[in-house]
Amino acid sequence: MVLLRSTHSIHLKNNMKQQNKVNIRPNVSMLSVLKFLEYETWFALAEFVDNAIGSYQANEAALKKLHGDDFQLEVNIEINDAENRITIRDNAAGIDEANYPRAFRAAEIPIDTTGLSEFGMGMKSASCWFSDLWSVRTSALGEAVEKTVKFDMNKIFEDKKFKKCQDEKGLEK
Repeated sequence: MVLLRSTHSIHLKNNMKQQNKVNIRPNVSMLSVLKFLEYETWFALAEFVDNAIGSYQANEAALKKLHGDDFQLEVNIEINDAENRITIRDNAAGIDEANYPRAFRAAEIPIDTTGLSEFGMGMKSASCWFSDLWSVRTSALGEAVEKTVKFDMNKIFEDKKFKKCQDEKGLEK
């Protein structure tokens, strides 16, 4: 039997406003542990294929209307050892403007979890596992703008550490 005993107690005074909710959503520093996942290369690559399949399934009718009934999903994975680069391309529907912020936040669960994407971590975890420097370029179905987001995980972690040090000293952000 395990007995858990709290070493802290919290007492609210009557004149203090009680807080009923606490934000426990992970922040960007959570991404720093993803490179230590016990992935295998094929499994990490499958995360990107899953995203392409999910995008295709969610937008199959629109893709076939645009490209014809014989439209097929294609996912190409190019591994360039000489340049130490992996490029993954697909012809699915891309990441639209409404989902763009969610797609790059850690553990942001998708609105629709009935398909392959349940936890909102696949692309981020696989990308961080492969490299500290990665980017996503997308043009979404029905949108005229191509968007690119670049992640330099070392810079992100350093910025986070710097801001934390500033906060601890009481300096403004």
